[in-house]
Amino acid sequence: MSKKRLLYRLLLSLVLLPSLTFAQSSSVEYKSFNSEALGQEKQFAVYLPAGYEISDRAYPAVYFLHGLFGSERRWIERGARKVLDQLIADGSVMPMVIAMPDGDNSFYVNSVRGNAAYEDYILNDFIPFIEKTYRVKPERSSRAISGVSMGGYGALMLAMRHPDLFSASSAHSAVLLPLPISKLSPRLLQSFQSRFFEAVFGKPIDEAYWSEHNPVDLAQSAQKLDTVHWYFDCGTEDRYGFFLGAAKLHEVMDSAGVPHEYGLYPGGHGWDYVKTTLYRSMAFHSKHFE
Repeated sequence: MSKKRLLYRLLLSLVLLPSLTFAQSSSVEYKSFNSEALGQEKQFAVYLPAGYEISDRAYPAVYFLHGLFGSERRWIERGARKVLDQLIADGSVMPMVIAMPDGDNSFYVNSVRGNAAYEDYILNDFIPFIEKTYRVKPERSSRAISGVSMGGYGALMLAMRHPDLFSASSAHSAVLLPLPISKLSPRLLQSFQSRFFEAVFGKPIDEAYWSEHNPVDLAQSAQKLDTVHWYFDCGTEDRYGFFLGAAKLHEVMDSAGVPHEYGLYPGGHGWDYVKTTLYRSMAFHSKHFE
């Protein structure tokens, strides 16, 4: 190759490199849509993998639920985008869409009072909207749900109550209790009532309604759980002690013969821990999408 031709190719590559790099980067959209179940506009975020804008392919989707006092922006704000970008870039996981709804402090449950239908909002409004608006595969085999803390609870609960909708479910630091509500200490129970559960499960807590939405109870009673792939983990220094609930769920699922992946790893409660183990759930979902 002549020096002149080699120089031309080098200059051409320098001109094209910025546009190619831009085209191959991931993107995030922040938008809103109307939820019929809640009767209001709800915010959401969507992570689109590198290549989405320049391709016509359809992608598998993970619906990621945020934790208490979070929002649809928390996944991005806490650095998950960079983690997933790297996992996709190095081939550890396949490209996928991550859709994140604003779930307020709802636990993703239809309130026992009937005034806030968040389960209906996620299942009947948000997921169908995403599948109509973005190039995601609408089949169950390409649909998964995940979350952290309150969102981890929601991801497990929704998949257990609706195994026909999700092929896989994962959770980090999920709100899981090792004992029935009635056996918690009065001090702890009051704390949970006042800070988390009143608006959703009533005051006093409607124990039957809680049990209908509690993953530890659902693991013993729900049907078709063996048709869903399960993954959950928790930090061994979780300040709320949710590692005890995770261990209890593992024990119950083992006894019920429900295959699952489970682990306790060093770390506390929050995104500093989640970022150290997020690759596990993303690889888990990628494996089962394949």
